[in-house]
Amino acid sequence: MAVLGITFGVTSVKANRTADAAIHRALLSTRRAVDDYLAARTRTLGRASTVATDVPQYRQRLLNQRARAEALDQADDIRGLIDAAWVLVTNSDGILIARTDYREQYDRDLSIAPLIANALSGEQTSGAWLDDVRGAMFIAVGTPLRDRPTSAPLGALVATYQIDDSLATAIKLATNSDVVFFALDTLNQPVVVGSTVAAQDIGPALQSGVKAEVLAADTGGEGMSLAAAVGNQHLIGLAGAIRSPSGDVRGGFVALRSRESELAAFNALQRTMLWAVALGVVLALIFAFVQARQIAGPVRRLAVATRKVQEGDYSVDIAVQSRDEIGILSQAFKGLVEDLKAKDALVEYMMAASGSAATQPIASVPTAVRAVGGEPLRPGATFAGRYEVKEIVGAGGMGVVYRAFDRELQEPVAIKTLRPEAMAGGPAALERFKQEIRLARKIAHRNVVRTYDLGEQNGMYYLTMEYVEGTSLKQLIVSRGKLPVAVTLTVGKQLCRALEVAHAEGVIHRDIKPQNMVVEPSGFLKVMDFGIARLANPPQGKGLTEAGTSIGTPDYMSPEQLSGAELDPRSDLYAAGVVLFECLTGRVPFEAETTWALVAKHLEEEPPDPRRFNSDVPPLLAAVILKAMAKSPADRYETATEMHDALARLG
Repeated sequence: MAVLGITFGVTSVKANRTADAAIHRALLSTRRAVDDYLAARTRTLGRASTVATDVPQYRQRLLNQRARAEALDQADDIRGLIDAAWVLVTNSDGILIARTDYREQYDRDLSIAPLIANALSGEQTSGAWLDDVRGAMFIAVGTPLRDRPTSAPLGALVATYQIDDSLATAIKLATNSDVVFFALDTLNQPVVVGSTVAAQDIGPALQSGVKAEVLAADTGGEGMSLAAAVGNQHLIGLAGAIRSPSGDVRGGFVALRSRESELAAFNALQRTMLWAVALGVVLALIFAFVQARQIAGPVRRLAVATRKVQEGDYSVDIAVQSRDEIGILSQAFKGLVEDLKAKDALVEYMMAASGSAATQPIASVPTAVRAVGGEPLRPGATFAGRYEVKEIVGAGGMGVVYRAFDRELQEPVAIKTLRPEAMAGGPAALERFKQEIRLARKIAHRNVVRTYDLGEQNGMYYLTMEYVEGTSLKQLIVSRGKLPVAVTLTVGKQLCRALEVAHAEGVIHRDIKPQNMVVEPSGFLKVMDFGIARLANPPQGKGLTEAGTSIGTPDYMSPEQLSGAELDPRSDLYAAGVVLFECLTGRVPFEAETTWALVAKHLEEEPPDPRRFNSDVPPLLAAVILKAMAKSPADRYETATEMHDALARLG
């Protein structure tokens, strides 16, 4: 019994140390997750505020000081539109015009508030906002109201979201850790404003454990530790600060983990071993050994696999088949390895295609290219007062693309000048195009070339976009012919991810083709020209959208697009199917001597099976492509996500 007691004692000490280490790692992860969650939520609110205030009618009604009711109504509309807890608006002097939560307040001078002052200086900032009357804490975003990016602000819009129990619950669901949000009162004492733990239970621990001066000194993101006893649970916590726009600590949060929950598996094992003592110490030791192997074995195999992946070996075998957390982790890890393997294969193929170089010029450029004001833009020239032109990187039917350096933001950009004939549709076409660009700017994804802004210089319109260095998919197909199945699957899955996020924002590309896709040296595929395709054939004086307008490249256009019918996201999926067909076969599914003959084939003939031109195409992959190219949209995949999942099941 003495030996057994010593064994249990040593095991308990090791288990406690292991639990403490696991809790610390989990709390660090949760603290980062909370910071990331709040930052993402704040960025989303800030972008939504910017989009809403870009609408002139909204801005004019907000700043209508003569009709407070109209300003309040518009503030209510914007609050609902951007899903804010409440909003307020001031004029250019920082005088309150309208506030949706305290509707009776107006004509108050808020200009000394850092959030308002920063917004009136032209800078969008964010930070904590305390409401002492209601005992609540909000994260507020201050946005300047102005009619042009370079003009002085006409006022400021402050939008907020509340830190409360629902926010804490959402973070707990994502991290499996309890979270407590608190505000600091006038005596720098923490007051619970949102929690997954009963406020009356955790409040005393916060009072004794949270020190405002320690939080204020935490500039490296390490946080401060504290412990609390709640009921029968011994909670270990890690605190972080929530600051005002000026950097002062206004509150914070504490991520909590239960020691008992972390030790639950060990305690259950200990009870089992105690029962086994009745059958003999030897049997108990054997049972403990088996249990330890069952727990540690899968983790050890995952650790070994992780080290191999770090060394560049993607041939690891993830053999864990359990349905518990380890099994879920192993499946997620397996999916990650498959993605890395696919990207690595794509990079190797690109290097082989371009002679051991991961990139090649995106497109050939005509020797005579006319730019703004009829003069060519040459390397070293300054465009629009801020862009230093480096080189011409491409030219097409819409305009010329330059690589440039943005002197204001100190980063490289791509500038696409739009040919005058592309904007020949009049004011209605221009407004229609601007609406498309507003939607395209909202798309932020690693598989999409980001659109920054639309500008005008000497009557010539231009777009600034993310600069991407890589090889166009069209060039890869032209230089190599048929692409391997593995490379095609990688291209297809990344293309579907790009379409998924674009369709979620209400943007239909309308011109999906290999020429509009670039593969980076890292193996990421990026889709270009979201929001630009509508320029190809704008309607005359019929509003922002109209069914019956054909836009795109005939080789890749869906039957409904060719016939001028109303389009939906499934039209892009048709084009995606054509792109995959071309990747596998080196040719488009329909070829004809004239454009009208080509259109007739798209409208009347069934697409050919890609296996007719490439016997290496798996039957299931051919079925995915043919379904994407079905004549009727109802027979295609409903969403890009559905098509992505179909491709993912193939490898």
